[in-house]
Amino acid sequence: MKSITSKKTALIGNVLTTILVAIMGTINIINNLYSFTGYSPFVIALVGIFAMSVYPVLEWVAYSRIGKRGGKWWKLFLFVMGILSIYHSYSSLGNLLVFLLRIIIGICYIFTFFLKDINLSSNSN
Repeated sequence: MKSITSKKTALIGNVLTTILVAIMGTINIINNLYSFTGYSPFVIALVGIFAMSVYPVLEWVAYSRIGKRGGKWWKLFLFVMGILSIYHSYSSLGNLLVFLLRIIIGICYIFTFFLKDINLSSNSN
């Protein structure tokens, strides 16, 4: 029976974060396209996409570094992001889906910090 590793929980958290940013980011950009006077909708969308993709990119880098040299610091980064995700979830109590996704993402990232990595190269005969 395979156990749950920190890499798996980080993967689940990253996939959910990417989905959440893609959906909520698109809605947020569409709602704000014409709210900044003097800027074209293309520039607003470009800046919005760049700004909303910083944390997910860092989280994917952290996922790729788990189990390698310096991976414990990336696990600590995901732990902090998990705490911030849970803290930030309370700002979206009006949207139950976003609230639950942020709670699940936070729990996954916190579990990433506490779960141990299993060395996959060892043979168990």
